[in-house]
Amino acid sequence: MARIPGGRENAVRLCDVAAVRERPQRVVTQGRALVVWATQDGRVCVFDDRCPHGNARLSTGYVQYDRLVCPLHMWTFGVRGDVDAPGGRIEAANPMPRPYDTWVEGDGVWASVHPAMEKSAR
Repeated sequence: MARIPGGRENAVRLCDVAAVRERPQRVVTQGRALVVWATQDGRVCVFDDRCPHGNARLSTGYVQYDRLVCPLHMWTFGVRGDVDAPGGRIEAANPMPRPYDTWVEGDGVWASVHPAMEKSAR
C-alpha cells in the first residue's frame, strides 16, 4: 500500500514545486482540470482551472502581488479564493474558486482531490 503524505485522504501528487514557482501549471487528475500556482513567498495553492467569470483557463494567467491573474478579463484570485475584479463588479457565471487542501512534500506539490463525479449516460 502506498504511503499517503500527511495521512490525508485522496492525496494526489500534482507536479514539481520548482515548476509552480516559475509559472502557474495546468494539471489534470481525478477527472478535474486544476491550476497549481505559488505566491512570491512560496505558498502553493490549487483551484479548478476555470475563471468563474469568462471560463478562461487560469493556468494561462500569471501571478502578480501574490494573486493569480486571469488573462481574459484581469480578475485576480488570492490563496483563499478571494476575488477582485476590475471596477469592483463581480458577476460570475460559475461558482467562485475554492482552494483545495494543498501541501508541499519533498520536491512535489500534493493536494487532496476528490474524483469528479461522472456524468450518467442517458
